[in-house]
Amino acid sequence: MILTVGKNGAIPLPNELCEDSKISIGDILIFTIMEDNRSIKLEKFEDQTLSDEQIEAHGNLTRVEEMNLKDFE
Repeated sequence: MILTVGKNGAIPLPNELCEDSKISIGDILIFTIMEDNRSIKLEKFEDQTLSDEQIEAHGNLTRVEEMNLKDFE
């Protein structure tokens, strides 16, 4: 699946992908850059209780937020 990265690194997650993966708004995901440096792997992070500051400090985590269409203009 190819997705377009928006402003601030926003990545749209199609509803089908979220439903299949049981990903919801507010979930914390860890992303891994694959060896080809052209793709990433997203997985639910085991600790879903982290604060925004802890997520930012980790470096490879992100919180699922509702899509802002302005990020893709």
